[in-house]
Amino acid sequence: MTVLTSPIAQRERIQMLDVIRGFALLGILLMNIEYFQRPMTAMLFGLDQSLEGIDKAVGWTVFTFVQGKFYTMFSLLFGIGFVIFCDRAKEKQHPRPRLFFLRRAAVLALFGWLHIYFFWGGDILLTYAICALFLVLFINKPAQSLWKWGIGIYLLPIIVVWLAAIGLHFALQDPATANEVLTDMRQSQAAIKDFIVQANTIYAEGSWQQVIAVRSEELSKMYGTGGMFFFLPTLLGIFLIGASFARSGVFTSFDKHPTAYKHLLRWGLLLGLPAALYTGFYNTNPNMLLPNPDSAFGFTIAAVASLGLCFAYMSLIALALRGAQRAKREHWLRHLAPAGRMALTNYLMHSIVFTTLFYGYGFAMYGEISRSMATAFAIGLWLLQLPMSKWWLTRFRFGPCEWLWRTLTYGQRQPFKR
Repeated sequence: MTVLTSPIAQRERIQMLDVIRGFALLGILLMNIEYFQRPMTAMLFGLDQSLEGIDKAVGWTVFTFVQGKFYTMFSLLFGIGFVIFCDRAKEKQHPRPRLFFLRRAAVLALFGWLHIYFFWGGDILLTYAICALFLVLFINKPAQSLWKWGIGIYLLPIIVVWLAAIGLHFALQDPATANEVLTDMRQSQAAIKDFIVQANTIYAEGSWQQVIAVRSEELSKMYGTGGMFFFLPTLLGIFLIGASFARSGVFTSFDKHPTAYKHLLRWGLLLGLPAALYTGFYNTNPNMLLPNPDSAFGFTIAAVASLGLCFAYMSLIALALRGAQRAKREHWLRHLAPAGRMALTNYLMHSIVFTTLFYGYGFAMYGEISRSMATAFAIGLWLLQLPMSKWWLTRFRFGPCEWLWRTLTYGQRQPFKR
């Protein structure tokens, strides 16, 4: 029996997935750059209504075409990677592929916890690791079953929001109940806005210990009151959709599925683009603290926009790479692949660079840089990461965080230098 003791070799990697990861890094950073200069709780109130001029245009563009779409892309890639990892473990006759994947997820959870504690509260890694506990239950499902489960679980938070909205709508028909509920909601909204003001001050001027304290309080407000209940099913649903793509060969054998990409592109644009534009023009200031039919409809439209445009973006990349392959030429998108291979390192680098730049214990530029300038900084860092990643990978087999992740997962030191 051959026991799997080494990660996927470079020749076994699927370059298209690395290209998509490299592209997703840009979208993630364009979204996150706002929340390196705002508390995460500000996300509850949508687009920053204080923006004007070019800052408003940049904020609107990111809110409409980026926010939600690229964390969806990363999540699909995680689901695809789950199937690739587990199937390879089975091929190598690993005795317990489920436990092996959970070990990998446990190491990711460690990265996530350290990221949250030392740097930034917008971490996604820890949540991914928690979701992985449920993902392994589907390890042997076929593609069609994974797709159905994925869509069903993705829709679950939407159904819950609508049930809450309808229930609250009827409850508010009673004047006494309406007064009590609306008073509570206004108080909750006012308390969160007061906290945002306090958090802004701490992030801008506070010590490292003060920042950690306010970040912990912020996370408890975001997830301790039911936020995780909505976030986890959404992520798990996306993971399973990604797993269905991998199991069916879509986005893993990209030269064999041109029709699938065209369908995903067509339906992604048909559903996702109008939904995104609706969100941008009519739902920039959602009241997520009061589940009414309007907020439920906005929540639904945002979910459609995120999944639809994500499909469209990924399919465009797949079709572009396939076209270049058929024409026997190199596509410029392939320059994104090294950054995608170092996605974990590059993702964590974003937080290290920008919290050091913005927070009070660093260069204390929090709130001093306009939204448009901060976005330019984000694009600049991403552009810098492209040649840096290529340079690094000509000398080393993995990014530093990827190497540590693999070493801890496989339980033995992995080769690092070339």
